[in-house]
Amino acid sequence: MRPVVVKVGGASVAGGALEDLPGMLSGGTRIVLVHGGGKQLSRMLDTLGIPTRFHEGLRITDERTLEVAEMVFAGSVNKELVRGLLALGVPAAGISGTDGPVLRVEPLPGLGRVGRIVGVEDRLLEALWNGGFVPVVAPLGLGPEGAYNVNADDAAAALAVALGARGLLLLTDVDGLLRDGEPVPALTPGECERYVRSGIASGGMAPKLRAAAQAAHGGVPARIINGGRRGALAGALAGEQVGTLIQEGAFT
Repeated sequence: MRPVVVKVGGASVAGGALEDLPGMLSGGTRIVLVHGGGKQLSRMLDTLGIPTRFHEGLRITDERTLEVAEMVFAGSVNKELVRGLLALGVPAAGISGTDGPVLRVEPLPGLGRVGRIVGVEDRLLEALWNGGFVPVVAPLGLGPEGAYNVNADDAAAALAVALGARGLLLLTDVDGLLRDGEPVPALTPGECERYVRSGIASGGMAPKLRAAAQAAHGGVPARIINGGRRGALAGALAGEQVGTLIQEGAFT
């Protein structure tokens, strides 16, 4: 069975869509989780007195920032998420994209230690799946000078395409892309970019739409769903109209 890639934030798993995971696993679904943690990183940088700078939505990452990013992403955020999943009965194992390495990257010019994903290796993921574990991947990749910060939405999309995933599920705190207060049921990849450029999709929704479009271009349908709603993951995989679907061609 083809795997499912789920992108989550750095928030608690209690009372939300991730409570669907035990049932999905009992049905034989292979799952890999990719998580973010940008808010937690910003708080830690503020505490340490390290300035935060962004360029076109990407965090400029110098050596000091990268050191903290590894500590937050592969450490506190990853392990808190793993513990939360274990409490739900999900056998989770936390890794980062530098392990294996799962994610190979090249530097993005002008951003310091920020990487663009150029390769995905699945051997470590396969080993964890074969051992009965759900891989939980922190958003770091291995490049020419060691670890690099990567955008978690992009990492999830790259993994979904490389793994030939059944679907990419991007969890957020709203019921999909909203237009006039209501979720847009379905989009093509081209429509995603038009929503971003128009400003209707702003803030954290813009990178999710672009990641969804990237997955759809690679043959993987993506859905943006509300991670706070129990039943949303299971409903999305069952083909229910949940959140916003992004895929190429005609919709089903």
